Amino acid sequence: MLTAIKYNLAHLTDFKGRDARQTFWLYVLFLVIAQFAISMAISIPLTGAMMGDAFVATKQGASATDIEARMVGHLGTMMKASMWLSVVLSLVSSALMAAAFTRRLHDSGKTGWIALATFAIQLIALVLVFTSIEDAVQMVVLTQSGDMSAVQALQKKFAVQSLLGWVPTAIVVVFGVWPSTKGENRYGPQPLPV
Repeated sequence: MLTAIKYNLAHLTDFKGRDARQTFWLYVLFLVIAQFAISMAISIPLTGAMMGDAFVATKQGASATDIEARMVGHLGTMMKASMWLSVVLSLVSSALMAAAFTRRLHDSGKTGWIALATFAIQLIALVLVFTSIEDAVQMVVLTQSGDMSAVQALQKKFAVQSLLGWVPTAIVVVFGVWPSTKGENRYGPQPLPV
């Protein structure tokens, strides 16, 4: 696994040639684990701060309504932070994977332009996330107020955005598992797993 990671990190700007499935998927696994670890490293302190504030408010004798209002305020902050983190991590992951995905496409005889189209869809999905950060926070506030029709309207909007966000992942999975071209193809010789 370390060899595949080192190979891909050393070839971040190399869009020529081919990569074997194993090399590609070990690198993808590394990126997913890294993204998860970074997300957890940021989410845990935010959650801890929210819970700490709730415990302090409870010790000070705050009412249930006040504690709930504080929690909702923290949830809004957490949502903003996690959505920003998601956008940044998605951009970084996409950039780190662009060349590897292109080489993987080449290995199956496909054009690298599919990777560019996938990245474009990812950017559109990220712009939609970016533009809906305040709507997500508003949804939490509306949930507390009990206006469920407004919450459901926002949920429908987020469902469509979420589906669009999964399209690039589906493309990477489909073409990532696509069988390799046996022997040499127009992109070079058949690669050996790294």
